[in-house]
Amino acid sequence: MPVNNVSGTDNPYAGSVYVPQSNSKNTLTITSYIQLLATQLQNQDMTNPMDNSDMMNQMTQMAMVQALSSMTETMTATSAMSTTTYVAGMVGKEVTVAITEENASGIEILTGSKVGVIESVNLTGSTPTFRIKGDSTDHPLSHLLGIGDVTSSVGDGNSSGEEVK
Repeated sequence: MPVNNVSGTDNPYAGSVYVPQSNSKNTLTITSYIQLLATQLQNQDMTNPMDNSDMMNQMTQMAMVQALSSMTETMTATSAMSTTTYVAGMVGKEVTVAITEENASGIEILTGSKVGVIESVNLTGSTPTFRIKGDSTDHPLSHLLGIGDVTSSVGDGNSSGEEVK
C-alpha cells in the first residue's frame, strides 16, 4: 500500500508517493511457506497438535495466492502484448496527439494538440512511444487523443490544429 504525501528535501510542500518493492525478505513464496509449515510441525506442542483443518485452510489460501500471482503475471504479459500490437499497427496512420506541460504540482496539463502521421514506434522502454513525421518528440501512447484529425473534439479551445508532415 503506497504511503502518500511524503515530502522531498527540495520542496517540502510537494507531495509524492512511496511504494515498497517486493524482495526476498518481504515476500512469501510457496517454498518459504512449506519451510515455515515444516518448522511449525516440528516445533508444535504434542499435547495440543495443530488442527488438520487449519493446516488445510492455510495450504488452500497459499495455493490461491500463488494462482492469483500467476494470473496477474499472465494478464500483465497479455496486456503488454496487446498494447505492443496496437501501437505497432498505428505506423502510417494519421493521429491527433496531446501536447502537455507539467504544472507546478507536477501534473501534466493539456496545452494543445498536434495532428500528424506516425512515423515510428519505440518498444524498448517500459511503455511504448511513437514519433510523428517531422517531429523529434517521443510521445507516450497515453497522449494519443484519436485516430485522424480530432482537434475539433478536444473541446478545451487549446488545440493548435497544427499539422506536422
